[in-house]
Amino acid sequence: MEKLRERIQWLKEKRPGYEEILDFYLKVREKQENTKASLRIGPILFNGDGKRASTEEGLPLLQRKDFPLDIEASFFLFQSLCQIGKDANPYMAEQVRNIESAQESNKIDFKEILRKGAGGQEWEQIGDELGLDKKVLMLLIQNSIRPSIEAGMRQLVGELDTEAWLKGYCPICGSLPHLSLLKEEVGKRFLLCSFCSCEWRINRLFCPFCSNREQESIHYFYAEGEESYHIDLCEKCHQYIKTIDLRTIEGTDPSLEDLATLHLDILASQRGYKRPILNPWIM
Repeated sequence: MEKLRERIQWLKEKRPGYEEILDFYLKVREKQENTKASLRIGPILFNGDGKRASTEEGLPLLQRKDFPLDIEASFFLFQSLCQIGKDANPYMAEQVRNIESAQESNKIDFKEILRKGAGGQEWEQIGDELGLDKKVLMLLIQNSIRPSIEAGMRQLVGELDTEAWLKGYCPICGSLPHLSLLKEEVGKRFLLCSFCSCEWRINRLFCPFCSNREQESIHYFYAEGEESYHIDLCEKCHQYIKTIDLRTIEGTDPSLEDLATLHLDILASQRGYKRPILNPWIM
């Protein structure tokens, strides 16, 4: 966490326009880190050779709904994140007050919402019914269950050959990636799962969203002075993924670097490309 704090301070000095959201991100990460010590996640069990057979056939190991969650820890974290949200900005504070009002009047059982948060989209319907901002609700729910989800991922990742998966979806949960990472001296490319945070190897010339491998229809751009961040564009599906070169900013948090380069997403959007997995911190 100390390295994370130092990196955030550096980013705030370099990009003062991001100060508010970076402060909010740090507070959320601190609460998540504190939650890890108290998590109670049971072992993930498979029948027979189910684990091996799934990966050999190109199937992910789990569905999202199958991830075990520590509901009590997630709910406590949810309440803590709501308190942080009150100090984030006026709009977030208003949304949190609406959430608390719905909870106090027994219009919604947030423990049940958290329980379903890993597999379903029921919270979207609830957001509509109660007039809550779905993006804010999603941000709070996803970050509340994330410590449990990542604990489940860590149970399983050792059972996989993540260097050999080479597919555009997560070998553990089947979700799409939200970031691409360059690592090691030779610049091996990895994808980072948008749901469970699993990392797996992928070819350098490959669109994870449509499996395009044609060199002439895959290219990238970066901002001057920010060569560590690429926007990889696919001309076939007109979608993009952000690539972070961790060889130059090693030891940092990829999601933090994504958050601190939202201006690149704006440039990609202006050029007519879409990001299949939106950054949940954009509200």
